[in-house]
Amino acid sequence: MPHDHPSDATRCARAPEPPRTISEPLAPPIQLSSVYRIAGLDEVDALFDGRAEGFFYARDGHPNAAQLADKLAKLEGAEAGVVCASGMGAIAATILTLAEQGGRVLLSEGLYGKTTTLVARELARFGVTHGLFDPSRPETLRQALTAAPDARLVVAETLSNPLLRVCDLEGIGAVAREAGVPLMVDHTFAPLLCKPIAMGTTLVVHSLTKLIGGHADVTLGAVVGPRDLIARIHAVASTFGQTGNPFDSWLAMRGAVTLPLRVERTSLTALELARRLDAHPKVERTLYPGLVSHPDHALAKRQFPAGFGAMISFDAGGRDRADRLVRALRAIPLAPSLGDAQTTVSHPCTTSHRGQDPETLQRLGVTPGLIRVSVGLEDVEDLWADFAQALEFA
Repeated sequence: MPHDHPSDATRCARAPEPPRTISEPLAPPIQLSSVYRIAGLDEVDALFDGRAEGFFYARDGHPNAAQLADKLAKLEGAEAGVVCASGMGAIAATILTLAEQGGRVLLSEGLYGKTTTLVARELARFGVTHGLFDPSRPETLRQALTAAPDARLVVAETLSNPLLRVCDLEGIGAVAREAGVPLMVDHTFAPLLCKPIAMGTTLVVHSLTKLIGGHADVTLGAVVGPRDLIARIHAVASTFGQTGNPFDSWLAMRGAVTLPLRVERTSLTALELARRLDAHPKVERTLYPGLVSHPDHALAKRQFPAGFGAMISFDAGGRDRADRLVRALRAIPLAPSLGDAQTTVSHPCTTSHRGQDPETLQRLGVTPGLIRVSVGLEDVEDLWADFAQALEFA
């Protein structure tokens, strides 16, 4: 006999039936369930074998991550994507998929500190070696590949962190493709400024925490590329527990809505702010691809026709002066991230590149006085007034 009158305890414990509706929500809903109800064992087999579409456990996939991955893949002109718990999660999952004991990973010089640490320090413990090349000079990658027939992956950044060196995507992509080695490009600093996959890149990585999320309330990453390779990366990310959660995926989708407007606005503001910093007598050097003084300016003009992005770096002339400057800023906070709607500054030597070899940092130009600026949506005159008074104080 069916039991039509369950107890209060049973009613509280069981999920309610979904409401009947002939309409669909305009905004994507947040779906926080960590596990999914499946009709029977045949359906479980079908889901695992790829014969049916759906979800069973959130670490392996959920609707919000699937929607976000699809949006990012289409944005970059890729076949598929996977959402990870952070930008480093996406980078680590990709390298773990392609690297192996005795294999070599080739890194562009000046790469983000944690990426370098992952390969040169952590994966070295498991027999993975690495080499270096200059991302603005494709011939240096060709030389590195010739010297390393065991190369499994090439890693570069569209714009390097924090020196904003420009990767010659077409040149580097052609050399990697000729050698049959996948090229992964970290595109975090340059969403919408160019399309790396169309220029020869195999995989594109984003820290969605930054410019795509756009509001300093997300910790998430993603990698997009060929469907078969993304499937392998997705399996590794699930096994290592590196996949992203539903709420942050939903937030990143919301942030992506205004990305084109933010990229356009911050690129214009950053160019003007960089020009003023470059002309200030108390700034030792200013690094911004839109400046004629930048070593990769000609390449940047060709590769980024619509603007040069939101990131600026400048040297205040030593750690003490950098410290006085950030303390003197009245409205611009020191915050070790980037991409927020409000302008922030960071100090690479004590944050993103902390613990790196001091001699290497000096050689690359990551000096104790270097300050990185993430330009937000404020009026440029308000930003300059704050920087100008802080420079005088410093």
